[in-house]
Amino acid sequence: MWSRQFNYRYIGVAAALSVSAGVNAQMPGTPTLQNAFANPGITAAVDVSGLGGASSYAGAVAWAPGFSRFQLSAGVGVQTRTGAPSRTVYGGRLNFPILGATSSFGVSAFAGYGGISGASVDSATIKSLVPIGVTGSYRLAVGTAHGVSLYGSPIYELVGRGGGAGNVSVFRGALGLDIGITRSIGATLGVELGKTEAPGSGRPSGTAFGAAVSYAIGAR
Repeated sequence: MWSRQFNYRYIGVAAALSVSAGVNAQMPGTPTLQNAFANPGITAAVDVSGLGGASSYAGAVAWAPGFSRFQLSAGVGVQTRTGAPSRTVYGGRLNFPILGATSSFGVSAFAGYGGISGASVDSATIKSLVPIGVTGSYRLAVGTAHGVSLYGSPIYELVGRGGGAGNVSVFRGALGLDIGITRSIGATLGVELGKTEAPGSGRPSGTAFGAAVSYAIGAR
């Protein structure tokens, strides 16, 4: 009986706990924040992020079928940098929850692709990015319509550089916090961490910061 009540409780507040999960599509210059818990249906978000002196502003949308066997997210936005022209960034990501559909702990695997367009880019600029990683998440219900979720991800990133330069790769890690404000509205805060790379390497360098506000369409 306890197990059944536990499962019903988490199903009942799933939207509040995971409304923010995974709506940050994979775009260069943004942190790779992926919660293991997926929210069934459509979730839309607006994101802001920063890395290495560049700032990105984007819109994203995520979709997962009933029972959240997978989640697909995609987004597009603009990236600005002092002394450089603005560029369009875009990307998508596919997430596969493995454990935790009705529990407080979850695990998922994900992969994505992102790119940058606009003015020509040199070899010191990330032109495309392919992240592959796994996520471990913990969520806690607060009442019947609110919740918080903490998660962390080790990530392998394949980086395509501009100017015809060859690809490079790097290992990084991400930490995120999702907050279910209501059953429909959520917020995300997170960082992607890595070592400081040599100037001109074309690799993501240092810490990327990100924040988002999301809305689950049709959540009840």
